[in-house]
Amino acid sequence: MIKQGRDRSGQDGFALMYMAVALTLFCLVTGLAVDSGRAYVVKAQLSKAVDGAALAAARNLNTGNPGGEAAKIYRANFPAGYFGTSSSTDPAADPGFFETHVIGATGVNVVTVTASAVLPTTFMRLGGFNEVTVTSSGEAQRRLVDLSLVLDVSGSIGSTAWVQVRQAAQAFVNSFDQNQDRLALLFFGNGAQVIGDPMPAGRGFDKAGMIADIPAGLPGGSTNMVEGLYRGWDELRSVPIASRSGLRVIVLFTDGASNSVPGNWDGTGVPKAIRTYDFPQNPGDTNGQTWNSPHITGSYAPGGTSNSAPLNPPGAIDHWQPWNTQWTTVRPPPCTGCTPPGNATVTNGGSGVPAWAQWMPGGILPKSLHSIHRSPGIKTSFPLQTNTLTVNGVAQSNPTPAGRGLRDFVPGFGYPSQIFNINNAARNLVEIIANEARDETEGASAKVRIYTIGMGQLVPLLLGTRPESSESMLKRIANDPGNATTGVNVDYNPAQLQGAYYYAQTAADVAAAFQALQNQIVRLTK
Repeated sequence: MIKQGRDRSGQDGFALMYMAVALTLFCLVTGLAVDSGRAYVVKAQLSKAVDGAALAAARNLNTGNPGGEAAKIYRANFPAGYFGTSSSTDPAADPGFFETHVIGATGVNVVTVTASAVLPTTFMRLGGFNEVTVTSSGEAQRRLVDLSLVLDVSGSIGSTAWVQVRQAAQAFVNSFDQNQDRLALLFFGNGAQVIGDPMPAGRGFDKAGMIADIPAGLPGGSTNMVEGLYRGWDELRSVPIASRSGLRVIVLFTDGASNSVPGNWDGTGVPKAIRTYDFPQNPGDTNGQTWNSPHITGSYAPGGTSNSAPLNPPGAIDHWQPWNTQWTTVRPPPCTGCTPPGNATVTNGGSGVPAWAQWMPGGILPKSLHSIHRSPGIKTSFPLQTNTLTVNGVAQSNPTPAGRGLRDFVPGFGYPSQIFNINNAARNLVEIIANEARDETEGASAKVRIYTIGMGQLVPLLLGTRPESSESMLKRIANDPGNATTGVNVDYNPAQLQGAYYYAQTAADVAAAFQALQNQIVRLTK
């Protein structure tokens, strides 16, 4: 008897059908994964492009063509046809690409950049999806700024370099909103002064006037950085507390180190500034700005023009001694009938130094004096040394070579006005005032942030009594923590706002330093 086999053709047909469905689903899933991955890459790049475009536009809101800058940055990051896209937003043709508005309550400028791209699919076509549209938006907010721009105009900059410094400073001023931001412009040389209009109480500033006020010629003078920084802080404080901006900034540009001490030198209550030349002579100085026989010169009006002549003839205080030696005589006090201790020699030393200038101002507790200010409540004097600030981790007032303390104290009289003491006091003072500015507490007012730019060959040279570089001081002034590349600032104070120091090796590098600094100040956020 022959058994007939079962007919399996129907089962084989069902198996093939199931396999076909499974393969189709597999292809769809695979296609979804592949095409989704491609879409993710396009989305990420598109987001990067619109974010960069929004930031660039916000930085250029006040320079004429923020929309054009946004388009340029967008296309640089997302060119036509990127990663196989068939089309993408054309900034020139799409009015929705770039939009900007101001939040009335706060005056914050908001920039929005929106773009999309079409990506043809591959495997997803099996499911009837021929393309994917990806859209992304970037937003940047530009906070309001109160800013004091403090420029060193000392003669050591040189007239040729000043042309480039001036152009960089003008471009920096031009980057701020003349309707919402507040700016003040200050110079310092032998003295310090506000140029043009002071810091406005209301919103906005005269941008065109300020740009024009940066002179074509170099004013000249020395480096009274103490008075320059003090006046810059005073301008910020002059804005009423209730209307101060969320960003309060001092920008200080210099090509050297603080070398002048404003104080009540003659006991009249009228401040004068006395300074030293830079020392010792350094082989890295090719412009003849450092000396092994430094002079003390003055006395200059702290609030006069930046290149003001001394209040007294230059010869009245014009002497030198080896900067690293002790005095052999003790100078007499600045008053009639005063006598020094019995073991002190009363002498002018034949140097022409007048009696009124032979002791550091302030007596046994030496201090500065500042009579020119606009803001109520600002301090008008500061100690010439303190043990609360450090220099490379050593107390500033430490008299050893590791610190910057004054020396040769005479009980009942104070410290003689030797080059060592004037130089140390000038460097101490500028860091003390910077610390006071950053530490300021007034109501709900925002804290002060300081940025510094150092230019040229003198800035990295080791000069002064320790000796030390100007850029190490500029880092302390800015409260820049530094890093492994630029050098760690062991004196950084994390309890205060962090600033930054920028180095411009030549005048040609100043524009880039200002641009990098501007990116920090504007403080753009999404």
